[in-house]
Amino acid sequence: MNYVDLHLLRIAVACSVTWWLGAGTLARAQDLTRDEPTQLSTVYYDYASEDGTLSGGRIELPVTVPGTGPFALRGDVTTLLNSGPPANRIDIVLVGDGYTLADLGVYAQQVNSWLAGFLAAEPFHSYSHHFNVHRVDVISTDSGVDNDPIYPTYPTWRDTALDMGFFCGGMQRLLCVDVAKAYAYAQSAPDVDTVLAVANSSSYGGAGYVSESLATFAGGNIWASEIALHESGHSLAGLADEYNEADGSRYAGSEPSEPNLSILTAAQMAAAGTKWSRWLGVDNASYDGLQSTYEGAYYCQYGIYRPSNNSKMRLLGRPYNLPTAEALVIAIYKLVHPIDAATPNSSPLSERDTITVTLVQPVGHSLSVQWYLDGQALSGETDTSLELSTLGLARGVHAASVAVLDPTDLVRDEAARQQWLREGRQWTVSVGQRLGDMNCDGGVDFDDISPFVKGLLGQAVYEAKYPGCNWLNGDYTNDGVVDFGDINAFVAALARPQ
Repeated sequence: MNYVDLHLLRIAVACSVTWWLGAGTLARAQDLTRDEPTQLSTVYYDYASEDGTLSGGRIELPVTVPGTGPFALRGDVTTLLNSGPPANRIDIVLVGDGYTLADLGVYAQQVNSWLAGFLAAEPFHSYSHHFNVHRVDVISTDSGVDNDPIYPTYPTWRDTALDMGFFCGGMQRLLCVDVAKAYAYAQSAPDVDTVLAVANSSSYGGAGYVSESLATFAGGNIWASEIALHESGHSLAGLADEYNEADGSRYAGSEPSEPNLSILTAAQMAAAGTKWSRWLGVDNASYDGLQSTYEGAYYCQYGIYRPSNNSKMRLLGRPYNLPTAEALVIAIYKLVHPIDAATPNSSPLSERDTITVTLVQPVGHSLSVQWYLDGQALSGETDTSLELSTLGLARGVHAASVAVLDPTDLVRDEAARQQWLREGRQWTVSVGQRLGDMNCDGGVDFDDISPFVKGLLGQAVYEAKYPGCNWLNGDYTNDGVVDFGDINAFVAALARPQ
């Protein structure tokens, strides 16, 4: 039985027994000759014809656990895209395998080619400011990787740093990597959120490791950038393959968890209001045309539907469809907050202060900003700063807050927008009352300690004869919690020259 026959047999079996496997394994590797701890991981693999049409499947493989292998593998790092602080960016780290010292120039060119394709594809173009990209130069003893189909014999071994190779799990185009080693080298970068392992090969090959947030691709293949984008759909947003074999197979499982698959027809989906119901009937050529339910996906010809005719999760060289683009945007915001930095809110501000937020702005549209005072929206205050002196604040303690939201048209799930694409901050503002003056006698001294302690205990801390003296319940920082943060802020006020 040749590779194609074996592959088709796997797919036919997968579709017919999905009721038993559910969303679990479609195939299982037999063993792994490693001493480090391993875990079973679902890995996607694909095969592309000359026009980019995909076929493939999922396989469950034992994977070396990141952080359990070698710890001191270092390579020279070049930062190719620096959009902001790693703590609030998705840091993509590329590591190469099968590149000797003499091959590093080729590796750099292939990575640059991938980056150009990545930044040109939506929604990554619109959210390019949310990413940092680093290339780690990993030097191997031999050029090439194991079992490359271009070799005249099989198996063919190469001495490489990351042990990448084709025919992983018996799948010719499944290009695997030692995950622990890939992550060990990736740690050379300033930060790591997802890893792309690049093989020194011109053969078609790739893999998407969902749990490990890692993808592989052959750097010298004509489809290299597209392979990486397709596999990143798996590893970043948990997208499923939308292609199928024309073999009469029928899906017999329950509703898949992936956002771009459903067993519901368009009418059923619209009635249920689930999956991509909000996108049904939308026709946008930039996102693969009419969004509906197209039968055939998840390696099965019948009984399961995809959102569009030929998106990137089905055919290389095509755009993502709208439901997959939405899933990618939400996945980005699960790792990157809209607010990069803001005026500290650990202690109360005065009416003379200006509050500022620094935002992670998308390309092509701006985040919306709305400032509030004591829970009420401030008309016209939609900039990234708020001058408190212009508000005419009354004497007393106020709460100033801001809400930042991404209004992108690529997201129609409003619950997800409010959960992931929105962020708020709040500050306490003291007007006409010196910070730390808990007894409102005009001074900040030890006499203020007793009323502050009473506030911590929930007792009243002001008298009627001091109108506007309204430090309430010990919540000095006005964050809704009485804790050591209030004590620290109060002590700082006592020590501050006023």
